[in-house]
Amino acid sequence: MHSKGTPTGLQHLTALSVLLGIAVCVHSPALASAAALGKTYPIAERDFLEVIHERLQAKQAAGEIDAMQQAMRATALNTIENPTPVPGINRATQAQTHYYDPSVVAEKAIHDASGKVVVAAGTRVNPLEYLGLSKVLLFIDGSDTQQLAYADDYYQTSNKPVKVILVGGSYMQVMRQWKRPVYFDQGGYLTQRLAIKHVPTLVYQDKPTDSVLRIDSIALPHAPTADGATP
Repeated sequence: MHSKGTPTGLQHLTALSVLLGIAVCVHSPALASAAALGKTYPIAERDFLEVIHERLQAKQAAGEIDAMQQAMRATALNTIENPTPVPGINRATQAQTHYYDPSVVAEKAIHDASGKVVVAAGTRVNPLEYLGLSKVLLFIDGSDTQQLAYADDYYQTSNKPVKVILVGGSYMQVMRQWKRPVYFDQGGYLTQRLAIKHVPTLVYQDKPTDSVLRIDSIALPHAPTADGATP
């Protein structure tokens, strides 16, 4: 066992290796002949960006870049045309009604243009008390032809403006078919917030004075099968 500060055999060997390495470098025949021949220059390394640029040019010449761009464009268009369906949403099998209170608690004080506090921090505020919901939100699965037919008829006959929101199917295709705006609940933000589990579902303010939103799931009759029976 070695005492503290006393070099071990391994340390001696390591130090010796370093010294031998330095000696070899100093007395290297290659360096000696280089010094005799004249001035030496460092090996120039190619610029990394230059190498990448050359490789990209080669891929461009081979048509690989165009193929990649077309594939990316096709993927983007497919995502727009066919967004991912909202998970956990099924077709309604029975009529159901629940209510949603949009009230929120102000985390910070809200001031008007003059700086006066209109809503103190910690105050519970219901947006419907200040601005009612003038439209009906109709959530449907755009891949279900019966729901599409129901939504189109409801839109045409409603005495209130209707905003159709898809949870599945191609909203772009439906817009082209109906020639009017159609929306998609991207990521299920609205359906989760409103606790919607079934479609078709109507969301509306039943009366202008109501402080909650009414949410009605609509049970549509099933279309008959090929043999005429109702599934």
